[in-house]
Amino acid sequence: MKTLSAIDIGYNAVKVMATNGRKGDFPSVVGTERRATFSLDEAKRSALTITMPNDQTWYVGHTALKKSDYVSGRRDPDWITQEPYHVLLCAALSELHKGSATTSVVTGLPIEHYTALAEKAREVFIGQHTFRRNGGRWQTVTIEDALVITQPYGSLLDLALADNGRILDNVFATGMVAIADLGGMTLNLLVADALEEVGRWTVGDGLGLLKALDAIARDIRTDHPGFSPKAREVAGWLAMGRFPYQGKELDIAPYAAPHLEPLVSLVLDRISEVWDEPARYAAVILTGGGSIALGPALRARMNGVFANVTLVQDAAFANARGYLRLARRLWEE
Repeated sequence: MKTLSAIDIGYNAVKVMATNGRKGDFPSVVGTERRATFSLDEAKRSALTITMPNDQTWYVGHTALKKSDYVSGRRDPDWITQEPYHVLLCAALSELHKGSATTSVVTGLPIEHYTALAEKAREVFIGQHTFRRNGGRWQTVTIEDALVITQPYGSLLDLALADNGRILDNVFATGMVAIADLGGMTLNLLVADALEEVGRWTVGDGLGLLKALDAIARDIRTDHPGFSPKAREVAGWLAMGRFPYQGKELDIAPYAAPHLEPLVSLVLDRISEVWDEPARYAAVILTGGGSIALGPALRARMNGVFANVTLVQDAAFANARGYLRLARRLWEE
């Protein structure tokens, strides 16, 4: 049986899953080698590198953060037509497929750019992708078919579909459901009625977590000389509640709160503006990587106004899980 793939390339991170049981998660950054390096453990020397057919080798994800004057991660929608995006796609495929393979993919785009870029994204995905991972053998992964949906719809499908793609008999599949998906550079607000998107209350904009992460990183740099953390490092530290400095683990809350609390208010203001009739919705889903940091505060303030406010578990992977369940519904016999 052909392996099916779910690939969620966001501004902050790449999340991937496949029906072969493999999954991956790495920051959406690429870079080139700054200098040759040595490790006593050769297996760890290059955690993730991708060599393209033009013989350019790119460091990807955490490897780029550690070893490169890295490309800081694009923050504009047209990045899907640029080489760094294709490198991220090849890295995603290398996480899921060992050697040459054929697959079909479900992926997603922010609501704000979906209409303009969905067909372009599909063209990027479909076809042959040839690369080398970590200096190994060349491999070619052929994407036979690709479906591009709006990103937050993946989180809805994660709750409305069974693993095999069967539609469940629950409120997420049958009711009027509102989904708030907070990403790095996007706030996607989607409403679906019995799994059909409702355009009237579905919008996307550039209100995301990355600017707050930039500000937290800046404040840490100010208080801790000789330390220059990046936004994508801060994202991981928020999940742990602490950050490393001079061999110690320091509390990140004093640096996070001044920037995350105003963002919670901005997100709630936008939700109140778009979903101005909260009694319409049978449930609300809070999802996306940003909900890991903001979700508990958002849910606390939305409870009592909206019904059934659900904070998705393992929210960073929710869209990818939904994509994979949809792939099984579409393509598994």
